Amino acid sequence: MDNYVQPPSVKYTLGLTLSGGGAKCMAHIGLLQYLAENGIEPDIISATSGGAVIGALHAAGCKPVHILEFFLKHRMFCFQNLSLNQWGLIQSEKIGKYFEKYFPDNSFEALKKPLFVVATDLQKPAQHVFSSGPLIKPLLGASAFPGVLTPVRWGNEILADGGIINNFPASLIREQCHFQIGMHLTPVRQRSEEHFRNARSLLERVYDIFSVSKIVKEIRIPDIVLEPEGLEEFGTFSVKNDDLEAMFELGYECAQKYFSGAGRQWFMQLQRAMLKRPQWLMDKQPA
Repeated sequence: MDNYVQPPSVKYTLGLTLSGGGAKCMAHIGLLQYLAENGIEPDIISATSGGAVIGALHAAGCKPVHILEFFLKHRMFCFQNLSLNQWGLIQSEKIGKYFEKYFPDNSFEALKKPLFVVATDLQKPAQHVFSSGPLIKPLLGASAFPGVLTPVRWGNEILADGGIINNFPASLIREQCHFQIGMHLTPVRQRSEEHFRNARSLLERVYDIFSVSKIVKEIRIPDIVLEPEGLEEFGTFSVKNDDLEAMFELGYECAQKYFSGAGRQWFMQLQRAMLKRPQWLMDKQPA
């Protein structure tokens, strides 16, 4: 790999796929932080649900620490954002105001790197992949968790959480990148009865089982798929700042443990490849 030359059949060196997971998506930021500390920047991103929001902030040039600050600062599930709409408790469009500062041009084209976002078209039903045009509304639709965040109207479509139909959209970018890392936050591990404390935790478990059953093929696509341990102790909407920071650390520790252990050789190959990327890719990375 010291003489690495990027294959002409692929455009990008590293692709990153981020699953949904609600507040657990703070672990994605931990992964990004670890990669950044080791000189690794993804060139292209595919994501859904909360992962799409984090992917978009990163694609806009935000450093991981600033992405974490975004979630610590903005109380999206506050009284002012409550909905009178029967479709959900929180009005998705009201959350859009938090994004305007970070996406002033409100377009995929203004991002510093390509981003593919998956939302669910509830009417067809079908996967809707966004990669061009307006940005904020697709992000709101892609992260509209059923019953909590209201679905978003997009033309004649009604958009909801992309995790309903594809919670790990790895195949969208596989053919465009030489290396690919994915982080999946909702693996269905065995849990004790004590975990099911209330109706909410039971429904979250059902949703996780359903979403995993639909991505069996997708989960095998990236070179590396990380599944942080310890996230099962948190809920999809564990939005206290202490919880958010703890989940960030779990994502960081997962990446650190794997890439300094079992995945060390692969990671070293990736690091060398990143140094030999085409100049136009290096120029697009955030300062």
